[in-house]
Amino acid sequence: MILMIKRKFGNISSVTCYCFFIYISLLYSDSFLYAQKTPLRTSEPIDSVFADLKSYIPDRMKEAGVPGLAVALIRNNQIVWTDGFGVTNQLTNKPISSKTVFEVASISKVVTAYTALRLVDQGLLSIDKPVKIYLKKTWLPPSKYADKITLRHLLSHSSGLGDDVLFKNKRIMFEPGSDFLYSGLGAEYVRELIEQVTDKSFEDIARDMVFDPLGMATSSFVNETSVMTHMANGHMRYFITLLAFLIPFMFIIVIVGIIIIILNRIIKGNWRPVWQLRIGVCVFTFMLTELLLYILIGKPFPNLMWLTILWAVAFLIFILLFYLFVQRLMSHIMIIRQKKVLKATITTLWMMISFLIFLILANSLSGPVPKNNSSEASAIGSLRSTAPDLAAFLIELTNPMYLSQGIASQIDSAQVNINQDFSWGLGVGIQHTIHGDALWQNANTFAFRGIMVMYPREGHGVVVLTNSDSGLTVAYDIAEKALGGEAKWKFF
Repeated sequence: MILMIKRKFGNISSVTCYCFFIYISLLYSDSFLYAQKTPLRTSEPIDSVFADLKSYIPDRMKEAGVPGLAVALIRNNQIVWTDGFGVTNQLTNKPISSKTVFEVASISKVVTAYTALRLVDQGLLSIDKPVKIYLKKTWLPPSKYADKITLRHLLSHSSGLGDDVLFKNKRIMFEPGSDFLYSGLGAEYVRELIEQVTDKSFEDIARDMVFDPLGMATSSFVNETSVMTHMANGHMRYFITLLAFLIPFMFIIVIVGIIIIILNRIIKGNWRPVWQLRIGVCVFTFMLTELLLYILIGKPFPNLMWLTILWAVAFLIFILLFYLFVQRLMSHIMIIRQKKVLKATITTLWMMISFLIFLILANSLSGPVPKNNSSEASAIGSLRSTAPDLAAFLIELTNPMYLSQGIASQIDSAQVNINQDFSWGLGVGIQHTIHGDALWQNANTFAFRGIMVMYPREGHGVVVLTNSDSGLTVAYDIAEKALGGEAKWKFF
């Protein structure tokens, strides 16, 4: 076979090149045909688009198990349609409306960026001067690049700061401006900068610069009462909160257990601690684990903290009941009762089985999560908002009334190139397509998912918000259907 190919094409490398050429040609021709088949839906009658979405959205939500969703459609820089589907809470069945508030996660970063640009326009900040000169107290530890970071770097995710927000790792990984790295810590640096420059809370300055001017009355970075009364409950698989407890719990109990066994051997001359001491180790480990979780997630996510405690208690009770059951059962079987090694082996196997059973049960359960009533403002993702509010923000972002032309023109200009399809502007992602550039940002947090997309040249955009951890692909699909064109951001 190879000889036949050689005779026809000369050598294997020629064949390879030929096949590669054919593959690339097909790839680009498919992409081109796909783009041609799915133009932007800007020329379709708006009523036809509405009817299509109203038919599609409930079926897509049911297919993915998404309880609630809100959508806002923009055409010619005007909000032409907003609607809600499903429920805010699977237990109460309160319906979603266009006024329902969702956690919008990383969309917080875009609002933070716009807030900083408003301050640039007022002369309080500069895009290209090192941000350190504006700080009254240092936020980054000293390093080779710490003094070189500018606002442009921070807003375009090219500062070199990473996304390790849980442990607040502020290490700078590359020279600012030389590469792209999506950074939650970079957004927090911008928030800190805003607060130090204005001597105001981040919530207050965001209200002055963004929410009030744009009429975003149901948006807030904190637990504002007028916003929280319209808040939907997020929904998620409870297995995640159980893992958040189990991983540190198992690690701590092994370390503490080894220490106790060694101390018991030294003091009592026995490797086997009494049952009271074993219970004490479990209680101590439980309290230490919850303290660790409180330090890590207690302030930004008190709702998840309570959910974690609930599942931890349920887990311990379940394991205790299974342990008591097997002990009681073995006490009635003479052959097991007389052989300590056999009894210990059966107990160990039984506890492992009970552990797996609980994990399987937890993994099969999902449902509503308590509302997050944190008062801690975060540029990373604490914004609560509605689909219409974010649609109004998208219109301002792409056709600004409150920014100078010099600043506004840079928002959708590539500040750092990622690949042939994507770059990042001042605060927002840019997708490059044959239909023109689209600005976009997704929303991805524990129990909420969503996306906002806007084609600035056409004034054509959409916001889709869901209250489920399984809602991201649903939001993507609905946004794609609403807009038409190329939804490359689905694969970013």
